[in-house]
Amino acid sequence: MNKRHYLGALDIGSQYTTFLLGEVEHNRLNLVGHARIPSKGIIKAQIEDAKAVTQTLGDLFETLTQKYSVLPEVLCVSQSGSHLRNMRYESTFQVKGFQHSIDAADVEKVNQLALAKELPSGDVFLHHSRLFYSINNTIVDNPLGHIASQLSVCYNALFGNAQQIKEHLYAVNQFGFRVKNLVFSGIASALATTTAVEREQGICVINLGEQVTEFVVYRHQIPIVMGVLPVGGKNFTRDLCSGLRIHENDAERLKFEYGIPSQELDKNEADVWVIGNHSIGDKKVKLKNFRTIIQARAQEIFDYICKFIKTETEEMPLLSGVVLTGGGALLKNIEKTASQSFKTDCFVRGSLAEVDEALKSPVYTTCFGLLYYALQQPGEVPASETLWQKFTAWFGKK
Repeated sequence: MNKRHYLGALDIGSQYTTFLLGEVEHNRLNLVGHARIPSKGIIKAQIEDAKAVTQTLGDLFETLTQKYSVLPEVLCVSQSGSHLRNMRYESTFQVKGFQHSIDAADVEKVNQLALAKELPSGDVFLHHSRLFYSINNTIVDNPLGHIASQLSVCYNALFGNAQQIKEHLYAVNQFGFRVKNLVFSGIASALATTTAVEREQGICVINLGEQVTEFVVYRHQIPIVMGVLPVGGKNFTRDLCSGLRIHENDAERLKFEYGIPSQELDKNEADVWVIGNHSIGDKKVKLKNFRTIIQARAQEIFDYICKFIKTETEEMPLLSGVVLTGGGALLKNIEKTASQSFKTDCFVRGSLAEVDEALKSPVYTTCFGLLYYALQQPGEVPASETLWQKFTAWFGKK
């Protein structure tokens, strides 16, 4: 008989901290609650003021306690920040004996060698994905049974600064929750916004946040490229402020009101009033200049990601196109700019989950993806061995 239990997803973002509460029964997930409050102490997805983050989480959990009668036994927590880096590497095992047939022990050995790879001091792995095996420098789907003298395995991994990751764990751990999984925000967003078929064929998911942009490329159900850029929606606003010489609040409002205007609008509506009420201090700005500024920043982000993918894979394996999500994806026509860079279909999506329309907004995708990720992992985290305990065993207590 399956026991009913509760699972929480926590996304500590630069602008907002978001929480989803799910009820798991018979391996099915039902959303039973959510909360979203402004973040404090987070800059570019990294903790800069631990006390402010503690206060934010305290306010969040107090809100949840007042709204709902239950809290989760375990949490799945997002991780982001420009300290995270993508790396592809191979490990090779020299098989002993003449005409040796590769067996399970050989495969286990070469994987152990790969997973034991050392990182620069102060860094730690967050995710590993096995890409392929090769025997005698020839890629194979399954090495078992092949005659070979050399067996290799190639992994793609995401790693980052141990102290930054540790601080995220500590912030949650002090409230008494067990962290089941610590997940890259890009992976979480991809799981929430794409289908298994799309991840098999090849798709890129770009999560446009307030201060950072995460991206991940899936192919054959495996994340083959991952990365984080220290730019996001806030940069669009600041570019408009400096370029048009307008107040930040007005720039933020106009950004979502007009998005990236099309060239046709330039002809029909050449000027836009900044405040909109023709009061003292209100002024006109040229819509053409507005589009030029905001499109330039978007183009810069997409061009960089496109170039990075080509560098890492020597191809663009995106048969299913590109998905844009996160708060920055709410910018009108941003998918058209992305299409110009990637030369493929681009879509704006929120979570594919069957929930209320408000929760299908792209701002909730990371949290939904965290719940999906946790459900895919086998078994529960033993009470005696939480992720925090494993981490402190590696790097010492805070």
